[in-house]
Amino acid sequence: MIDIPPRTVIPSVRHLKELETALDSTSPYVLLTNVHIGNLEPLAKKCIDADHKVLVHCDLIGGFKPDREGIRLLKNMFGVTGVLTQSAQVVSYAQKAGMAGILRVFIMDSRSLEKGLQVLQDARPDGIEVLPGALAHRYWELFEPFQGDTTLIAGGMIVTQKECDSLFNLGYQALTASSPGLWQMA
Repeated sequence: MIDIPPRTVIPSVRHLKELETALDSTSPYVLLTNVHIGNLEPLAKKCIDADHKVLVHCDLIGGFKPDREGIRLLKNMFGVTGVLTQSAQVVSYAQKAGMAGILRVFIMDSRSLEKGLQVLQDARPDGIEVLPGALAHRYWELFEPFQGDTTLIAGGMIVTQKECDSLFNLGYQALTASSPGLWQMA
């Protein structure tokens, strides 16, 4: 489980010019999604200095390999608190390094959903990010059984406060959103 207040909208910073807005949010976390190994250190430091914990999509960091040593580097050199990934192995590396491991499950079609649910049977992630968040409400009953053991997060394509409220009311504890207009809402 991830230590996060209920009904938290985690800013997913895709454009660096929006980082200041993210740092003004009430979320204890900021998700850096458009970073590379060269700019991660100053961006993470800026978040940490503003009392935010840093999450990264480790599969999307330019110039980075998400192996055991790479994950340790994220924690020890950059102060990253947790990683989001599609790999159960990377979740395990993160947890062994003392970080939160959040497994991303994509709902692209029935096959991808089935595969994601199979991976969850063996993995023990600290969090599950269900993507896209705009479809997460339709499949709540498939993820609800994991609720007691892991933090459920919906992310992607969430654009209105009404969508946020609907997902929170179902039981998702947090949302990731790249729309700055949602970062102050919950």
